[in-house]
Amino acid sequence: MKIDIDFELLKTTGMSPDDYTYLYIIHRKGFNYLDILTLRPNLTALQHNGYVELGETFESHIITPKFKELFSSNFEQMFAELVHTYPWKVESNRGIRILHAKDPNARANDKSRNRYQKIVGTKLYKHKHIMDCLEKQLAVDKENLGFLQNLEVWINNHTWEKYENLDENDTKTNERPRITRSL
Repeated sequence: MKIDIDFELLKTTGMSPDDYTYLYIIHRKGFNYLDILTLRPNLTALQHNGYVELGETFESHIITPKFKELFSSNFEQMFAELVHTYPWKVESNRGIRILHAKDPNARANDKSRNRYQKIVGTKLYKHKHIMDCLEKQLAVDKENLGFLQNLEVWINNHTWEKYENLDENDTKTNERPRITRSL
């Protein structure tokens, strides 16, 4: 059995390599590997986080859909969610700008779709992270959406990374922006 471990996944979920390996082996029903390997998974934490339902023996443990979603998902569904969340059009002082085609399957979205697939693949956790960052960006820039990039540029530039470390409180400000110059 071959297991690829994505360290970003471990960082995102808070799992240890032993936790992930144990769950993956249980999921793939490779119970004989558990006798060979010396794994020390934190089963209590894994159950508390909803990745496994513990049984009497490791053969009777049940892997939950939450764990299964971590390494396989439907890309077309993820891209459609991105397209529906990302603003379709914005108004600026120059008028209305269209940022992407409204239909996720439109040919105009092909470059965006292909680039997003290279970034996300079928990894739902990456998609969820990007969507969280997009939500933060939209909350922060809600008064200035006219300056939003086209979807293709937003994906190519990994713009969501600018919003990764924002706290919930950072997106909820009642203060007006500071004016540093006057004309």
